[in-house]
Amino acid sequence: MIEAFATGLDREAARVLAYLVGREESERFSGEAASRLAVRVGVDLGRGRVSDVLGTLTDLELVTETTVDSEAPGRPPKGWRADAGRADTIARIRAAHADALLEQAATVASTLGDDVDTTRETTGTDDASVSVGLNWDPNGLHAPLFAGTYDADVTFTGCRGSRAALSAVADGDVDVGLTGAATLLRAHADGHDIVPLALYYQRAMVVLYTTRSAFDGPLRSVEDVRGRRVAMPAGSETGALGRLFLAQAGVVDDVTSVRADGEERAALLDGDADVATGVFTDPLELEGMGHDVDSVLLADHFPVPGPAFVVRRETLRDRPDALRGFLEGAMDGWATARADPAAATQALAEACGSPLDDERRKLEQALDRFAGGDAVEKNGWGWHSADTWERLRVALEQAEAIGRT
Repeated sequence: MIEAFATGLDREAARVLAYLVGREESERFSGEAASRLAVRVGVDLGRGRVSDVLGTLTDLELVTETTVDSEAPGRPPKGWRADAGRADTIARIRAAHADALLEQAATVASTLGDDVDTTRETTGTDDASVSVGLNWDPNGLHAPLFAGTYDADVTFTGCRGSRAALSAVADGDVDVGLTGAATLLRAHADGHDIVPLALYYQRAMVVLYTTRSAFDGPLRSVEDVRGRRVAMPAGSETGALGRLFLAQAGVVDDVTSVRADGEERAALLDGDADVATGVFTDPLELEGMGHDVDSVLLADHFPVPGPAFVVRRETLRDRPDALRGFLEGAMDGWATARADPAAATQALAEACGSPLDDERRKLEQALDRFAGGDAVEKNGWGWHSADTWERLRVALEQAEAIGRT
């Protein structure tokens, strides 16, 4: 229940709300308001924090403030009850959070230079179908999307990388694309009218990786790359963020860049490069092939956002109902995946015929390493800020990773 609520709430608020809904579902406490002390004990939070959370939940009309029956003289103490049952509470949270994500997307778009008015009246002509272009063929990283239940008619299409997914959005072939953060900002710098809707994962998945035999020893930090040959695909998400990684570490001028578009692993294994850029699943696959692999994760050193859902500006403006339906379903799938990764990968397998074992491992590691962060803990799934995008844009420009071919 906490995972379901936390997709659209501060996690501590989700804990308090789950406690109150749980009381209503129990035989012992159903119909009985909880005192502030009972809530504190039930969720193990301090008095001040509990008071703040209860105030927030009351303002959101998710709980009702009342009184606790007491035989003591004077005014009866305050008490709180959940305003609805589990299913209705989840629906309310997701509807409110979808609206908040749409408003935040408009705010971010404005900061990036694209003003979007999302205050229009609903006309009833918003097509309920939503086509989504994924950043690769469907795999374990996408399993939460296949585990969701959507009010909109949502279809998924695999694209050959972030650039292909973004191009599909720009060309009008799909409504929503899943693409890397650097790819979005590159396209924006090139004049494409694409804006971020929500973050799918919070942290970038790009790594520098190698094998012990290719590197002739262990790769412990990005500093170890100095003086080495690094295979990077030009114009791709991993290439842009790989260059950013090297630039931020101060070693970009001390490495030899090996252009190996789409063949970084081959360059590494063939001896044409000492290190390769990729995503965190690349080292996992090499390990499965029997190699001793070391990797260094960009997100452990620099706060770079992960894959984002992107849309055309007019889609954000003209089709809020359809996007709302997509976001609410994505939240549903995300909650399922967090609570039960096996169920999410089963949904993927049923939709796409993918084998389960490797895909579940990918999903579990991705959830553990890339799903969390302060923004999610405080605001719920998908949250992003204009400051985050602006910092990344500036960093990419300084690293000369925008505009490079």
